[in-house]
Amino acid sequence: MGVRFFLKSIILLITLIFNLVYAGTSCTFNSSSNQWDGCVKEYYLFNAKCNKGTDCSEGNTGKYLFKCSSSNSCSEITEAGYYLNQNKSNDSSNELFKCKSEGNCSLITEFPIDSNETTFYLDGASKNTENKYNELIKCEGNNVNHQSRRSNGDSSNAEFNCEKINNRASNNSVDHYISMEEEKDSIITCTEQGCYVEENISGYFINTNSGNSEGKIIVCEKENEYCDIVEDDNICFGAGDVIVKKEKDGSKKGYICTSDSEDEKDIIEIQSNTENIKYISITVNNPVDNEDDEDNFLSLSDGSKVCIKIGEGSVIPVDDKYCPKECDINTGTNCVENSYYLVHEKTLNNIATGSGLLYYCKTEKECIQITETGYYIVDKDTIYFCSNTTCRKDDTVGVCDSNAIGRIVYKDNKLSICLDGKISVDILKSNNGNYMVTGSGRKGNSDNGSSNSEEDTLFTSKGKFAIISIKDQVITLNSKYNNNVKYVYVNNSSSGNLKVIEKGDTCPMEDNKITNVLEFECNNGVCTKKTNTA
Repeated sequence: MGVRFFLKSIILLITLIFNLVYAGTSCTFNSSSNQWDGCVKEYYLFNAKCNKGTDCSEGNTGKYLFKCSSSNSCSEITEAGYYLNQNKSNDSSNELFKCKSEGNCSLITEFPIDSNETTFYLDGASKNTENKYNELIKCEGNNVNHQSRRSNGDSSNAEFNCEKINNRASNNSVDHYISMEEEKDSIITCTEQGCYVEENISGYFINTNSGNSEGKIIVCEKENEYCDIVEDDNICFGAGDVIVKKEKDGSKKGYICTSDSEDEKDIIEIQSNTENIKYISITVNNPVDNEDDEDNFLSLSDGSKVCIKIGEGSVIPVDDKYCPKECDINTGTNCVENSYYLVHEKTLNNIATGSGLLYYCKTEKECIQITETGYYIVDKDTIYFCSNTTCRKDDTVGVCDSNAIGRIVYKDNKLSICLDGKISVDILKSNNGNYMVTGSGRKGNSDNGSSNSEEDTLFTSKGKFAIISIKDQVITLNSKYNNNVKYVYVNNSSSGNLKVIEKGDTCPMEDNKITNVLEFECNNGVCTKKTNTA
């Protein structure tokens, strides 16, 4: 009995010492001498304003919050915000205060979210000169997976633990955190200048705090004063869906869908940097569920057209003025005459990247689809390549070599097409005609001029040749070429530029003999080289 009593006494003594160390002695204010004493924590609640001649006492039911810089120096908190008693060892604490205004502060004793969730608040003590905040208060429910922590402070509540964290945003990145309260939920945005609460905003945001158990995407709807972390989904059900894909290194990235496909050409990464900002228009649709719009982009109804900003870690709807008016290739509305438009193969919306269909609008009201394999050139920055009806925007190369066969070369302020890795032909009206280009890329079954799965296969596959027709700034596979003889002959002289020899042309001669002529056997514009050439 004596041993058990002794052990119990020791435990009580240890508990008392623990409470004295971590809870702190009572903070008192002497109204006569206007002196503070025993204030070891950073924040205390008092039942009244502590001024000379005014009695006040400390207690968790008080409404006036004071910040103490030392044991005998405290001042009242007069600004609304959240304040945390952070232990000097930087262990997490759960003594969190909220001030709605001066004299209207309280100790938070009930966690506003579920025990397995995390929320963030602006640290009221870290407000900077730009009215933003340099630190956040991160609070986790007791079921969040984290290392063992202990509760500190006078509060006996153990539902959650909080800690201060620094703003980690850099000069070219933007971070987002969810802030959940009983009254409303909101999104906290952090830039290099500090953190702030986004007011009245709808959109999707990359969750900076996402991990193994927390979703990557935060959705906010301003009408409902609502924000929430949504479960990661990797399927595009329709345009406007936001999905998460796991990368090879295990990291996760967020994307917005422009159709019901997860192909690279149909999704756009939501990057957190401040440089790659895009403005596009999408027509919201969810073909899986035609009756319920709840799962659509911000619950918009099917068929809604919205201009969105993608970048800075978010996707948000913006004013239509940020999105150029789209050409409607069906009616010609907003289309410019003599212009090309790359459109999505399903929605027919204008697209700037990826693969789609190419239309040429000869007039403002007449647009026709491009169906021939080849290049369609506007200028050095706007070049399209089509393989039958599948088209994409293409870049130029700087030199004609073995890696540039079939590509458009931009050099010395001139555009040309690389025919065989050595010979290139300037794209000029004076050079209009038929030429022989060497096949590029992998060997494949592209005898009809269609591309295989490799983008580097252009007019035909490696090991074969193709007749191409240059007509001003359009270069196409001449699949209908017919010279009414068995073979096709090509000028291989130093000045011949691999041009097809037509009826009436002069053959290259040397010592009164025809020379430097290549012979091909062709079918639908795709050729094989004969060995018995002159």
